Formats: sequence, structure tokens, C-alpha cells
Amino acid sequence: MRKGGHRHPARTRPLRRPQDGGAGGDPNATGREGDFPLGRQPGGQPLVDMGLFRSARFTWGTILSGFGIFAMFGLLFAAPQFFQAIVGVNAMGSGIRLLPMMAGLAVGAGLADQMARRIGAKITAALGFAVLAASLAAGATMSVTSSGTFIAGWTAVSGLGFGLALATAASAAVAELPKERAGVGSAVFQSVQKIGAPLSAAILGSVLSAGYLSQLHLAGLPMAAARAVRSDVFAGIAVATKLGSPQLLASVRAAFVHGIGAMLWVSAGLAVAGVVLALLFLPWRATAAKEPAGVGRLPDAGESAHDRAA
Repeated sequence: MRKGGHRHPARTRPLRRPQDGGAGGDPNATGREGDFPLGRQPGGQPLVDMGLFRSARFTWGTILSGFGIFAMFGLLFAAPQFFQAIVGVNAMGSGIRLLPMMAGLAVGAGLADQMARRIGAKITAALGFAVLAASLAAGATMSVTSSGTFIAGWTAVSGLGFGLALATAASAAVAELPKERAGVGSAVFQSVQKIGAPLSAAILGSVLSAGYLSQLHLAGLPMAAARAVRSDVFAGIAVATKLGSPQLLASVRAAFVHGIGAMLWVSAGLAVAGVVLALLFLPWRATAAKEPAGVGRLPDAGESAHDRAA
């Protein structure tokens, strides 16, 4: 083909059938450096090394971390809305009221390594999930009139349990991996964490919404107002304030707290499942993933789990 008097070799090159191959008729040849046959990668390396899952500690540490993220993210999702809609504070006030939970999380994460050394990762992770389950169950009993001290107390204990469980699960998952596989192992572990958060927001958010809608009393409201109240708690409060209806305001606030309670019960159930899984499947002792000969190493004798995880 010619255009403007110049030949375009790229357009005149005959199409090559897949069975013809490249030079010499080899079906695996490509004819250009950097091309690879369809469905194959250079070197034949898989995207995820499934050999990582030969280690029960990596497998169950990763699974348990997913359970912890799923259970705790419901609280992180709902707490700011509760503080702003029910307590009546602004975003700054909501952040301040989350500080007890953050403090508890820091303490729990700091204690996890010492406790795992003394009583083992299995018991430490199970204990963390048990504390988390108990505190979430306590939070599920709160009402519109619950005191700030009670709320700060159970959120702080939730953070403590979450810190114990997550730090122990993370150390169990990646601490014994050799350096050559630590990057892939950390990527898999973080992928599970990143998947857990949006799944938790979607599922637990649906539980909260269903609980909220089930407790609303909207008889006699205009259709547009009722639709706004059903959309979310902030719109419901705005409608109640505009109409000057204390009964509607009380109904909206009580319904939202009921929805949070239902969500926290589900989160507590997930934490209980974490206790059971930790006791049943998380190994007492390290069993490193198998390595090809000459690849990787075991952790140094004086190296802590948190040092390897880092």
C-alpha cells in the first residue's frame, strides 16, 4: 500500500496465523523481542504465589485479619454519624469522641507482641476477638440517652480488642515468610484488608439502614417528607426540625440508634466467629511456607514477630 508516494511496510506485512508461528515455523516463536505467546507470562511466574498458603499461619492470619477489619469497620462507619446526628456535635467533636477508640487500638497493638510471646499467638488473637465481641455487644445496648462516659468506655475497649486481634493476626501471617516472599505476602495480606473495608461498609451499612427503616413511624406525613426521612437520618432530623415535630424527631433518632444496635450485633457475631477460627485453626507454632532449595531463610532467633512483619 502506498500513500503520498511512500510505502508503509507495517501495513503490507502479511497477517500470520497463530498455528504458523514465527521464524522456522515454531508455534511458540513470536518474531519480535518482548512478545510472548497468548496466556503465558515471561518466566512462567504466577501473579500470586499459591505456595504462600501452605503455611497455616499465613492463611489463617490473613483470614482472621479480614474478619477483624470487617467487624470493626462497621463501628468506624457508624460512629461519626451517631455523634453528629444523635449527640449533635460537628465533625471536630466527632473526631475527638473517636480518640478513646484510637487510644485503645494503640495500646492493644503495643501489647500484642508481648502477649503472643507469653501465651502464644492463638490465645492472643482469640482473646482480642473476645474482647472486641464483648465491647461491640455492650455498644449494641446503647440508647439515645446513653452517657458519653459509657460510649467512650466501650469504644475504647473495642479498640483494645481490635488492636490485639489485628496485630497478632498480621504478625502470624507475614512474620515467618522469607524475605524473598515477604513482598508478595504483604500484598496479599493488604489486598484482603482493602477488600474487607468496602464489603463491611456495604453489608453492615445495609443492616443499619434496614434497622433504621423498620422503626420509623411516618403515618400522616406528606409523601415527599416521608421519602426524605427514609433516605437518611440527617434528612429525617432536618424534616422533623422544619415541621417542628418532637415526636418525629424522637422517632428518627431512636430508629437510627436501633439500626446501629443491629449492626453492632452483627459485628459482634463476626468477632465471635474470629474467636472460634483462631482457636480451631491458627497454629500454636510457626510452620513456614515451603521454599525451593536455597531460597529464603527462617527468621533469626532473636527477631520478634513484629520485626519480621515490619
